[in-house]
This record gives sequence, C-alpha cells and structure tokens, in this order.
Amino acid sequence: MRWGATAALMADLHEHDLTAELRKTINSVTGSRAAKSRLAQQGRLAWLASLLVAPLHAAALEMRILAANCVGSVAQNATPATLLAILRADVPYLLLTLITRLAEASDSSAGATAYLRMRALEAALRALRAVMCSVSDQIGHSPRWSIGSGWGFASMSGLEHTGTRNSALPENRPVQHSLRQDTSWNSAGPPCVSIRKEILLRWFPAAAGEVCGGDAGAQEPMLKAARLRESTQLLSVPHAMQAGMEEAAILDQLEPFAALNWLCRSAISLVFAPRHLRLLLGSVLFARAMVHECDTSRFPTPTSPNALGSGIGVHSHAVASRAQALTTAGMVGEVLGSCITVAGVEHYQSSPETTRLRMARQSAPVLATPREEIARRCAALLAFSARESPFPVDALPAGTGAVQCFLSAAELHSAQAQEAILWLFYELLAASNEATKAQLAVSTSVSGTFISAILLNLANSRTPAVRLDALCCVSQLDGMAPTQLLAGIMELVQHAGAVQVQACFALARLVRERPVLQEMAADEFSAVDILAGIVQNTNPVVTSAGAKGSASLSKDELVVRLHEGCLTALAALAVRSDAMRHRVADCCPLFLAGIVRPSLVASALGVQLAACRLVRVLSRTVGILRTSLLDAGVAEKMLCLLKEKDNAMIHTEVIGTICNMLVKFSPMKEYLVMHEGLECLARFSRSPRGHVRFNALWAIKNAVWESDPPFREKLMALVGWDHLAKLLRSQDTCIREQALNIVRNLTSSNALGDGCANVDLTLGHLGETYLLDSVEEAVWSLQGGDRATEQAAYIFVNIAAGGWKHRELLISRPNTMDALCFFLRHKSASVREAGVRCGYNLCYRAARDAEDAAESVWERAAARLRAFGYDVLLRDLVDDIDANVKEIARDTRAQLESNVE
Repeated sequence: MRWGATAALMADLHEHDLTAELRKTINSVTGSRAAKSRLAQQGRLAWLASLLVAPLHAAALEMRILAANCVGSVAQNATPATLLAILRADVPYLLLTLITRLAEASDSSAGATAYLRMRALEAALRALRAVMCSVSDQIGHSPRWSIGSGWGFASMSGLEHTGTRNSALPENRPVQHSLRQDTSWNSAGPPCVSIRKEILLRWFPAAAGEVCGGDAGAQEPMLKAARLRESTQLLSVPHAMQAGMEEAAILDQLEPFAALNWLCRSAISLVFAPRHLRLLLGSVLFARAMVHECDTSRFPTPTSPNALGSGIGVHSHAVASRAQALTTAGMVGEVLGSCITVAGVEHYQSSPETTRLRMARQSAPVLATPREEIARRCAALLAFSARESPFPVDALPAGTGAVQCFLSAAELHSAQAQEAILWLFYELLAASNEATKAQLAVSTSVSGTFISAILLNLANSRTPAVRLDALCCVSQLDGMAPTQLLAGIMELVQHAGAVQVQACFALARLVRERPVLQEMAADEFSAVDILAGIVQNTNPVVTSAGAKGSASLSKDELVVRLHEGCLTALAALAVRSDAMRHRVADCCPLFLAGIVRPSLVASALGVQLAACRLVRVLSRTVGILRTSLLDAGVAEKMLCLLKEKDNAMIHTEVIGTICNMLVKFSPMKEYLVMHEGLECLARFSRSPRGHVRFNALWAIKNAVWESDPPFREKLMALVGWDHLAKLLRSQDTCIREQALNIVRNLTSSNALGDGCANVDLTLGHLGETYLLDSVEEAVWSLQGGDRATEQAAYIFVNIAAGGWKHRELLISRPNTMDALCFFLRHKSASVREAGVRCGYNLCYRAARDAEDAAESVWERAAARLRAFGYDVLLRDLVDDIDANVKEIARDTRAQLESNVE
C-alpha cells in the first residue's frame, strides 16, 4: 500500500479503532527492525507524528501516549534511513510541543486527568530520549563507547548494532518483495515535503494549502526555519510546521546522508534552545515537586479516586511519585548527557568557504564541538532553578535547581537512572573550567547531601557501570587518591561485558595528561600487560571481520569497540615517555606487525583511528621509528589509507602520523617519497576540511626541514608556490602558522649550510615584497602569544642570515625594524630569542661580503637598529630569565657596539 493511501486510511479511523491500530502498531515494531523500516517506508510515521499534536481531550491524551510510545520504539537503535524518516517528520519538535502543552495544562489538571498527563509526559520524554540518543550516535561518538564500526552503528544507551550498507552498490539496493534486508535510503520513505504536509493536513488543513519551495544552494531558508523553531517565542504548531516547509523543500534536493546530517544537528540545537532546555529541566523539577508534596503530606490521607484516578492511597501515591521523579530525571539526564557535547548548527560560520548548508551537503564530521556552545549549554543547565520552570513547582523550596534534583535522583536505587545522571555530570565536569568545577563541587541534593559524598557512595555501587561512571566523575573533582582511582578502573578493565569497553576508554581519559598516573598504571597495576592480553584475544575477531567485510561486524560490535578501547588506552599510556613507548611496542610478540598493522586496515573506523593514534605516539621515539615501525611495514598501510579511504577523520589521523615519519632522520621518509607520499600531501594541503589541511601542511613543513635543494624544489612544485602564497594570508590562524613555518624551513640552512641560496629560492618564487608584507602582517595582526608570531620572527632570522642584499632588504623596511623591537618585548622567550638572533645576524661581519661593494652593510644595520631603539631594549635582555636569550643578547650587544661608524 502506498504511503499516501495508508495515511488517508489512518485519518479515517474512529478513535476506538485508532487506539486499537496504535496498539497493534506498537506490538509489530517492538524488537523488529524490518517492521520499523516498513513503517518508515510506507509513510506511516507522518500519521504517528500528527497524533502527537492532536486536540487535547481525554481520549486524545491516551492516543498521544500510544503514539509517543510507538515513535520511541521505532527510534530505538534506529538505522540511518529510519532516523531520516523520523526527522523528516519533525518528531523532536512535535515531542517538545507535546511536552509544552502538558506543562501549560499542569496547573488545571486533577484526578484521573492529572495522572494521564503524567503518563503522557513520561511517554514523550521516553520517545525523545530514544530519538536523541540515535541522533547523537549518528553524528558523533560518546567518550564511553567511541566510534567502533562507525556512526550509526551503536546506540548510546545499549551498543546495539544498527549498521547499514552502502546503497550505492547494486548488490545492496532494495528488493521489491522484502524489506527485511533493505538497509538503503529507500527505507526512509516519502520525501520531507510530503511528510510534513501530511502532518499539517491531519490537524491544520487551512495551514497546509501552500508548500514553500527553495533553492538547494541557498542556506537562508533552512536557517530561518531552524531559528523559528528554536525561537524563545512560543509559536503555534501550524506556523512552526509551515516554516519548516522551507527547510523541507531544500532537504529533498540534498543527498539523503547530507540531509540526515543537517536534521540531526538541527535537532541537537532544538533541544538546547533556551525555551526547550527550560522545558526539559522543568519537567525534572516538576516530578521532584510531586515527591515533595507527598513528603509534606499535602495529599489527602484516605484512599481517594482523586489521588491517582485509580483508588490508590497516599503511600502508593508517594511510591509512584518517587518512581516518576526517578524515571523523569533519568530520561532527561540521558537526553542531555548524550547530546551536550555534540555540535548543533549555531556556530558554523557562514562564509564562501564553509557555509552551514555546505557542511550539511558534505556531511563532514565535526571533530570538536565549538567551545562557546558547550559553555553556553553547561552554564544554562547549572544556573537553572525553579523560577524558570514552565511546570508548576511551588511545592519545592525556593531556589531549588536542576542540579539538586538530578543529585536527589542519583541517591535513589535505580542503576539505569544513576548511570544516565552520572554521565551527564561527567560531561559537565569535563567541559567546565576550574571556576565551574568549584561551583559543582559544593552542589548538594535536595536533602543537603554534597555531590562528593554521593559520588563516593556510588563509586562502591554493586552495578559495574554505575561504579565506573562515578569514578569518572570523581576523577574530574580530584576527590579520590590516584591509587584508589586506578584500582577501581583497572578492576573494571578486566570485568567481562560492555562495562569493560567503557573502562578502557575511561582509563585512557584518566592517564592521557598525567605522566605520574601513566607510570603508576603500568608499574603498580600492570596496565600494559593486561591491555596487551585483551587486545590479543580481540585481534582474531577484528582481523577476520576485516577480511570478510563490514557486514560481519554486526555480531561482534562489542569486541570491535573493546579492541579500539585497548589500543586507545595503550596510546594514552605511552603519550609522554620514551621508556613507556618501548614497553608498549614490545608488550606482546609481534604486537606491531601482528596486531597494530592489521588494525590499520580493519573494517571498523574506530579501530583504524585508534591504531593510527598509537602509531603516531610510538613514532615520537626515534628508536622505534627507525626499527620496529619500519620492520612492521606501517608506512605502506598508511599510504593505502590515504589513497583508498574517503574519510576526513582517517586522513587527519594518518597525515598526523606521517608528520613524524618525514623528519630527516626517519628511514620511512624515503619510502614515502618513492611511493607518491608527497603527491598525497600536496593534494591534501588543498583539502576543504581544516583538520586535514592543517596536518598536511604540518607534514610538508617537516619534510622541508633541512632537506636538500632538489627535494625542496620537487616538493614545492607539487604543493604550488602560488598556493603557499595564499596560505600566508589565510584568515585561519592555525593554517597561517603552518604556512609561515613552511617558509621558515624553506629559508633555513640545509645540511650543506647554504642558507643564502635557500633564501633566494624562496624570495624568488614568492616575491620579496609579497613575502615580507605577509610576514609583517602576521606579526602585527597576531600580536600576543600566537605561535604564528614565532614563525614570522624566525623567517626574519633566516633572511638576515643570507647575503648582504637580504640584510639590506630587511633594514630598508620600517615595519620590519619595528617588528624586531616588538620581538624583544614579547612575553614568549622563543620570540625574544628570535628577535635577538635577527639583530645578531644583521650586524654580523660575513666573510663572503668582505670584498663586496656593500661591505659596510653591517654598520648600516647597526645604525638602523639603534635608530629604532633596538639597542636600548637589548640591554634589558642581557639579564633575561631565559638562559638562551641572555647568552645571545650579550653576543648581539657586543656585535652591535663593535659596528659603530
């Protein structure tokens, strides 16, 4: 049956039949992925979504509860195609609209109707939780589970496999007679415009008469629709849905994955919009207020039908209220905890290079959430109090906040709610600055129990997952001795089951920036040996899955993520110490060749990334780079990933690893040069993805360092001197820094010490005026502590070390002379050192200039420096706190004074 006919049939059903049909639908989709796909493909999600905003009356409330339960069941562990159908129907907005209406009606609710509204609230929150967990899994990864086989492969709350196949391949296209194996975008059902129009026709036929169109190349209609739905003004449903039609018309012209990416990020932004965040947090306070009313005996003592509408007494009502408060806090905690660090659409800059719509089209993964947006979300959550609640919470003491209510729920004995709430607190603590952490550290529950006491109590929970999350929170507050902390986490690393995966990633997070804990974990708790044993056991599964293809990973997703977690933890243990890197490299027989090398080409994205990071860490030790990694043949696999994979995250990590392999003492440099490694780097230096471009430029910078002139000519011919010239004026500070660093290395002396020829080469291709204008602009536009200033300063040092013509060029430019004086006053010792070295080079009597007509250039340089006050500033550096600056300043001062005309 076509979807339009199905929707029309459902619209004609009477309420009694409609309820029966809803119950039948729930039963059919529960636990059946094929039934969920069928529901989405036939367009029945539009019918279900329309019931969420049905007119308010008792029978409609029951239908809303059933519709929300059905939507939540479909969203649980949804495949990307099914999730696209859910978001096309604007389900997150409609669920939030339902919660808004329940909040408005709460004051006037009584008896059976009040109980029904509470059930509706719980159903709506449960459905929202299912949708948003699938959304966050689709476009990001939880620190608890990481990436595994890729986005969309595991639910944040369950690690259930929901993988899909590439529908572009003919063998993966759907068959007409069965939906059981249909994992293509065909399962997403009708286009977005049709679905949203169907919802309007169901309840608001007058508003559905006109469908807005739009150009796929214009981003403004999508942004306008997003802003309208996120607005703090309460829009009516028909107006908001009509505004969403502009977005729908554009989305239907995009590739399905690009549309899904946009819709997911839009849903994240929608949840954290101020009005909706207050709504969700208000529901937590509302549920807690019901508990408080029971505790203060505000309910009638005799058994009364008005208590819950079912003849239940006060005691039973109190129990039900506590259960409601616990369930609500757990569901809201899971929604916020799974999404709070996932980027929405707010901070994508609209520019010709990267517009919000272009980001959606390319479906480029966001590697880091904008810091400002995380801070805004965290601040809003921490500051929320009863005064802002859209629900009635008069029963709570004045000033009660969301943090207090979450902590109170964590005190109750429900492992599921505790796990969700603890993870929310971990995300808050991990994203907070020291001042915010201090504020959280003195938070209390409604009963007055401090957060530290609650966390320490839960760190001894019988439930392993709760115990681990509590330990993670304690680690952020430094509320436990490191030995106890490591002992608790290492115990769970050896605990079979899903918690073992989480424990590996928790260990990596704990020790990554703490060298003392790295040594303690290895020495006192045998962390390297334990992880090596686990990764040996998981390796056959990951390797065999890679040989058979990605489809076989569905049965072994937990093993895949455990393998990834072990590699990640080993990399974190070895990040600082050479001795630890040797220990990891030799942790088991054939570790690099038999485990790490195959992991680089495994089918699972997360395993590949973890293996790349581990190789990157190990390559920082010269001995391992020159022997173990070379013998293991990792360079070959790295190049294969660059050439064969079309994934920005893989490219970023691989190129970051290659950076260490291109230094002059690396034997892998020759291999990379002989096998088109330089061509790959040159291509990626033009990548539209910032992280890939940045790492490619970093690798080029390393390759140029102390290389011979033919190599520099070859590499720069591939990169393009014109391209380098453009990067010197980039608006991206990080990219500009790398471009300046490349120029610094190009102008430096090579192994033969021929700096003059290298300066001539660089100035000849970039142009004297353009290059020096670019360097001066970098100095004055990036004043302060930016590392680009250091690179600019050393370009002047290298040019001053060239011939007399190069020195003449520098002293003839007033801005350059001002820059040298600025360097001497800089807070960075490296920049001060560069300023002093440049003065020394300008005044140095070079033997090669002795017979030249311009042999007095050093005297003119000295006079020029004194004219700009360089000599006065230099006197202060003779006693600089940095030993290098002090020593060179003394030599430079002597050189300057010896050149008095």
